[in-house]
This record gives sequence, structure tokens and C-alpha cells, in this order.
Amino acid sequence: MLWSTEYETGHLRVDEQHKELFNLVQQLLDGSLRGDDKDVISHILVTLAGYTVTHFATEEELMIRSEYPRLEEHQMQHDGFTDEVLRLVDLYKNGKITSVDDTIKGFIVEWLKDHIMGRDKEVAEHYKQWLESLE
Repeated sequence: MLWSTEYETGHLRVDEQHKELFNLVQQLLDGSLRGDDKDVISHILVTLAGYTVTHFATEEELMIRSEYPRLEEHQMQHDGFTDEVLRLVDLYKNGKITSVDDTIKGFIVEWLKDHIMGRDKEVAEHYKQWLESLE
């Protein structure tokens, strides 16, 4: 999962965190292709899950500060993603999923791309307009 400027929201901190998310997902994809063992893949999945929580907190702080009108809806999306990733991590660690299959890869990759291109760009634009209104 390679970063492209099409994913830029215009908010430097958010974009840097998105780049790190892409990096972690790429590590997961590369590890899967190399056939890395379960402990390595589990570590990457747990790191990814932890970093998404950190990133979502950053975004939600911006939304609260700027009184983003769809905060609750956006938080629900974040919570849903986090819950699903943690569920997949648990299934993988407990051997109920034996590889980082298309379900895991597809869910994470597609959700992040769709979320960034839609909701996150919308939040960044709202935040930008809010900052301009303070001038």
C-alpha cells in the first residue's frame, strides 16, 4: 500500500500519520508475501491497531476543536474500524485465521483508502475553513 499525493488532506500532522499507516500496512503486506512467521505478522497487526488509535485521537481532537458537525458519526467509523482490526488480530493470534488473507488485507486497505479519500478530506477542509474564520 503505497502513499500517493492523492491521499493528502492538506493537514500536515494528519497526512504524516496517514503515511505511517500506509507504511505499516505495507509492512503487513510484505510480511505476508515473504511468508513471515505468525509472531512477526501478529506484531505488525498489533502495532497497526495501536497506531490507528493514536491517529484517530489526533483526528478527533481536530474535530472537537473545530466543532465538526459530524463528529459522532466519524467517531463511530473509527470505533468500528478499530474493533474490526482488533477482532481480526485476535482471530489471527488464536489460529482461527491462518494467514493474512484477502479478508484482512482487503478490509484494512480498502477501509483506509475510502475513509481518507472521503471523510478525512472532508474533516480537513472543515478544519481549514474553521482556522480561516479565526483570522
